[in-house]
Amino acid sequence: METSSQAIFDKNTIEFVTVAAEYCGFIQRARQTERTAFVGTLLKLLPLLYLKASMLPECQELGTEELPISVGEADYESVRSTMASIMCEQDDYLEVFTPDMAYSDAPILKSISEDVADIYQALQDFIAAFQSGLNQTMNDALFDCKEQFAHNWGQTLLNTLRALHNAFYADETNQE
Repeated sequence: METSSQAIFDKNTIEFVTVAAEYCGFIQRARQTERTAFVGTLLKLLPLLYLKASMLPECQELGTEELPISVGEADYESVRSTMASIMCEQDDYLEVFTPDMAYSDAPILKSISEDVADIYQALQDFIAAFQSGLNQTMNDALFDCKEQFAHNWGQTLLNTLRALHNAFYADETNQE
């Protein structure tokens, strides 16, 4: 159990928790944000989130029970639809870095709103489990978050960042 305590109280873990909480809080407050400010903030938060996630310490899963889920379908859909309403016509983008691309002759359409909601769901579930204060639950949430980062939301974050960059600078060009 000593190793799990070291991982969950590691400086890099604490910094990641801080950035993840900032991301989730920003997404929850985004309803009143106009697109240029929204995209500009995400262009700063997402690289920091990626950096902090890549620096998380190694840990091993300790428990066998499922971690609690805090973001249900209704919460997810609320976040996704809010993001879609902010992004409007710039929500959709063509994705090439997806396993489905190997089996497709046509481009694959993705949406920033769905990607942002996917990242939000993973991080909010992590934060909720981490807030339990139970070392084993916190450790397993950290382990799961690292695994999901490596195999799922890390690539989603990078794909979204590229689309957000395009949306931000397309908006800037249109304003000139």
